[in-house]
Amino acid sequence: MPPRITLAPTPKQFVGRSISRDLTISLLVMLMVVVGGMASIQYISHSRTSLEELDNKADEYITRLADILSVPIWNFDTRTIEQIGSVFTQYDLVNEVVIKDPAGHTLFSVTKAPDPDATLIRQRDIFYDGEIIGNVRVVLTLREYKRSLSRMLSTTALTIGGVALVIVLATGVLLRIYLRRPLDVLLSSIDKVSKGDFRHDFSTIQQAELAAIARSFASMSAKVEAREKALQRMNSQLQEEVAERERAEQALRNSEERYSLAVGGTNDGIWDWDLISNKVYFSPRWKEIIGFQDHEIPNEIPEWTSRVHPDDLAKILKAHEMYLSRELPAFEVEYRLRHKDGSYRWILGRGLALWSDADQPYRMAGAHTDITDRKESERELLATKNRLDNILNSMPSLIVGVSDNGIILQWNRTAEEETSVSARDAIGTPFENTLPEFSFLMGKVLQSLNSGETISLERKAITYSDRVRTFDIIIYPVTERGEHSAVIRIDDVTDRIHIEEMMVQTEKMMSVGGLAAGMAHEINNPLGGILQGAQNIVRRISTEIKANHAAADEVGCDLTAIRAYMEKRGITRFLDGIQESGNRAAKIVSNMLEFSRRSESRRQLADMHALMDKTVELAANDYDLKKKYDFRHIELVRDYAPDLPGIHCTPTEIEQVLLNLLKNSAQAMAGRPKDSTEPPRITLRTRLQHDKVCIQVLDNGPGMDEETRKRVFEPFFTTKSVGEGTGLGLSVSYFIITTNHGGSFTVDSEPGKGACFTILLPR
Repeated sequence: MPPRITLAPTPKQFVGRSISRDLTISLLVMLMVVVGGMASIQYISHSRTSLEELDNKADEYITRLADILSVPIWNFDTRTIEQIGSVFTQYDLVNEVVIKDPAGHTLFSVTKAPDPDATLIRQRDIFYDGEIIGNVRVVLTLREYKRSLSRMLSTTALTIGGVALVIVLATGVLLRIYLRRPLDVLLSSIDKVSKGDFRHDFSTIQQAELAAIARSFASMSAKVEAREKALQRMNSQLQEEVAERERAEQALRNSEERYSLAVGGTNDGIWDWDLISNKVYFSPRWKEIIGFQDHEIPNEIPEWTSRVHPDDLAKILKAHEMYLSRELPAFEVEYRLRHKDGSYRWILGRGLALWSDADQPYRMAGAHTDITDRKESERELLATKNRLDNILNSMPSLIVGVSDNGIILQWNRTAEEETSVSARDAIGTPFENTLPEFSFLMGKVLQSLNSGETISLERKAITYSDRVRTFDIIIYPVTERGEHSAVIRIDDVTDRIHIEEMMVQTEKMMSVGGLAAGMAHEINNPLGGILQGAQNIVRRISTEIKANHAAADEVGCDLTAIRAYMEKRGITRFLDGIQESGNRAAKIVSNMLEFSRRSESRRQLADMHALMDKTVELAANDYDLKKKYDFRHIELVRDYAPDLPGIHCTPTEIEQVLLNLLKNSAQAMAGRPKDSTEPPRITLRTRLQHDKVCIQVLDNGPGMDEETRKRVFEPFFTTKSVGEGTGLGLSVSYFIITTNHGGSFTVDSEPGKGACFTILLPR
């Protein structure tokens, strides 16, 4: 035996710096730098964002307050001015509100409390009909803004301190577990090898770095041990050669026994066919598969052919002929074989032949496997697949299966109908090529596959088939046999959203309708007193009434001089303003009452085309549309449906609705680009839709955005400047159509593409 190798003793202590301390300090410094930097960035961003929000709030408050105060200040309504000022001072951010008239006299002033942080000041003039009628000043406090910054600093400091403490404790514990203990195990193992334990197991060391050192020592000990065993192996080889001859003889004896056992023990039936003598051998298992014992069926070819299903025999014989003529590389065919109980079993027949030197087949043998269960499973699987396909095809949703590399795997019937692309043409093609409008979904598909979570996209607006449509999209991740794919469900909810908007609008109108009736009656009484009082004042100072002159002479005054003084001081203008404002308020009350009135008793059968022509004539000649534009310069297109039946309605109310739409369309023309080459045009269109009459008013004006379109029927909502509109025209029209006539009223519009108002009335 070779001499034993002894390693030098391992020193017990290492001189140098501590890895634990250096690693802990490094991690702590890196953490402080990263967290401190991130906290600084977040603090600056939060500070700027909060300050910008306060500036926006201040601008919003001063704008709203100036707009709301214009009418009360013009009418010298001090009570309303105080109420508005009191409401705004209740806001948490507002510390001071001051309202003054043009002369600088204070109409309202409130300061909550002395506040050194009240430094955000906004001031704006109040206009009415282009004239400055007052000034408003609002002061906002920064107290809550500074508190939020202070809280953020405290939270950041506590977080950094807590994380630093955790790092210090964690590194100490982890280094002891994952570094010092494995080193002790390695040193102990090396010591055992040095004492002659060449087979010591180093696999207990799991750390990769230390395990490499351990493998080197294990390799060295293995080489030493290998030298000792070399001579033993040489001796064993000599003995093995002697035993090999004995084993070869025994293997030869066992070969025949093994074949017999294989034939008898296999689950397949074995057949052996002598093609020259036409003799065949069927194993007991071959016969057992079709329900017979070995002695019940003789080994003859007709015993097989007579049991083959008539529909399969020709297929088997053709495959056999093609194989023996070397047209097929192997004989393999599936067919049905009659069982003893009269049923048929599915069989997989396989075989190979032997050819003579003259290239003539002389023997053929093979296996006969029962695959009935597999065929039944395939049939059930096919039925299940057909059932799932039917379910997917019956769904109104567009269902698309996509692989992780964007290839279409599934395409249901709805997808075929929606895209006019058949499943045969779609499957196997890139998703982005077949549905380019939805190509952005591939990023969402990869996100869903990576996270394993379902992704929903609700009310996604997409330009599809030359118009903007709204879709609900759901992406389901699928993992099958280690392969990842996704199922995309796309539902067109455009019509549903329009219906929801109509329902919401109807609910608003119903609630406002009840409120309008009560408010209108309550307002009418004081409004009548105001108008009557203003009218009497005008009459009492009129120089055309003799009683006024007599009363002036009795008190020693000249009525003409009094009249001149009042005109000089603008008192008569103020009276005219009172009457104009009162009449405007009376008109608003009248419109509000339309929310609660039904006029079925005034309904009659009306010719809609004649009614529309009359309304156009009123708009062109008698309405005040000429104030903002010349109606004669707007092209009017009448697209009337022939043979449109008359409908039962209240003609005056329908005229009011159409007149309001014509007014709005014509006023919208003022917002058209000046360089527009297309002339201003309004189209009146009628159609018969099943049991309803459709009336549309279309214009090629500037259109409206989505937010304006949704709110266009709300009471008091208007895009016009103060004094030009009450915001009740379309809401009253909506109430007339939906409540008084049982119809529907919708609008479609996009910026730059005009607007289309659609009215549906029952026949």
